[in-house]
Amino acid sequence: MNRMRETQEKQAKPSRASKPAKLPRALIGVLNGSFLTRENMVRDMPFILFLAAAGLVSIAYGYHAERVVREIERTDAALKEQRAEYISERAELEQQEQQSQVAGRISALGLVESRVAPVKLAIEEDQLEVTRNP
Repeated sequence: MNRMRETQEKQAKPSRASKPAKLPRALIGVLNGSFLTRENMVRDMPFILFLAAAGLVSIAYGYHAERVVREIERTDAALKEQRAEYISERAELEQQEQQSQVAGRISALGLVESRVAPVKLAIEEDQLEVTRNP
């Protein structure tokens, strides 16, 4: 009974070895171009050209996407730089607008800050017309 199994295993091994032998022949046929001369390949040529064009479009789209990503990163870096500049300029302007800073700058011009509170002037409507049309 063991001999029968041994003969079956021996017969099974050559069939497995024959399948990988077909793969290199097919690969050689693709590499040397002989598969293009067959009748089936001529009939399927439009589909093959379509696949080649789709591959080229895919590659072009990949390059375009990479270019867009680099541009977005460059724009993002420029935006961060502009935002930092804006914040620093705004802080400097707020410091210059402080009342004590303004008072110090106008004292150099010979102006003095008024210590008297402003007064609201009340003018009646008929007097207002006189002041508008002198």
